[in-house]
Amino acid sequence: MASDYSRGEMNISDHKATFDGFMVVTVWGSLLTAISVLYLTLVFAVGMDWLASLIGVAVVSVLGGMALGMKVSWYVTVAGLFVFSLICGGIVNLFGMFLAG
Repeated sequence: MASDYSRGEMNISDHKATFDGFMVVTVWGSLLTAISVLYLTLVFAVGMDWLASLIGVAVVSVLGGMALGMKVSWYVTVAGLFVFSLICGGIVNLFGMFLAG
């Protein structure tokens, strides 16, 4: 078995595809974690308004996606998270206004 091995002649396309997939997941996960931490820091630690923070983080997310050469799926994800956060923030504001009287 070991005598069949010749250096540099092995098909590594499966290995390369696995590594490329791992790197894509790592970049996506890192960027999503970074924008989540940025948003939470702006809202809770700095005390910015949630809507201004959300818009700022969306801009940073788009710029980060451009800098890292992300595909269209990244921008669709950012837009979806923006809309989801906008809806959730609006619902929380409505409950806050209701409870405040």
